[in-house]
Amino acid sequence: KKEGVDKVVEIGSGRVLSGLMKRIDKEISAISVNDPDSIESFLNSI
Repeated sequence: KKEGVDKVVEIGSGRVLSGLMKRIDKEISAISVNDPDSIESFLNSI
């Protein structure tokens, strides 16, 4: 956050890293991308 990061993207199966980021800082948006539908959702969010 200090460096201006407000969104992280986890690419691959699972949501472990996204879950950890939400626990570390609830203000950072964590998105998990692992299939065509989630890629579409991610692209629409940026």
